[in-house]
Amino acid sequence: MSIKKYVKALVKTTTKSHLEEIYNQLVYIKDLSKNDKYKLIISSPIITKEEKVEFLISALNINDTKTINLLKLLAENNRLNELPSLVALLKDIIADLTGDYKGYILTKEQISESKVAEIESKLSAKFNKNIKLEQGTSEREGIQVYVESLNVEVAIFEEDIKEKLIKDIIRAI
Repeated sequence: MSIKKYVKALVKTTTKSHLEEIYNQLVYIKDLSKNDKYKLIISSPIITKEEKVEFLISALNINDTKTINLLKLLAENNRLNELPSLVALLKDIIADLTGDYKGYILTKEQISESKVAEIESKLSAKFNKNIKLEQGTSEREGIQVYVESLNVEVAIFEEDIKEKLIKDIIRAI
């Protein structure tokens, strides 16, 4: 059984707001799953499934019965290692249900809020979705915009433009 089936079952048995609540309780699993101690606990054959679930409940501060039951089901079927994938799928499904998508815009220097709003507006119109962009910084000169849930990435970097110009000049000679 793939992890998608667990998410589909969860979607069918709960409301949109409860899905968001479950997602908010599990969202930190992505960061936690990068920790070596976490990996050791989840993959250890010495630690019981119940202990693994208890560890996750306390580490993520989970108090929702449905989320706890989901963790127990995943543990029973030896799928706890797939929790980061489940969280990513849940994020995408919630975005589809609400129509709200979160993206990022990365530049070396901050750009004005009006420019960010203009880019959001154009992306939202192009994909017929409500897209909100969060600004971040990058070491590269240029701009990168991506919305992971929609598999959209647009990037223009200064060094790429210079490289293409040099190739075009050499080709023309």
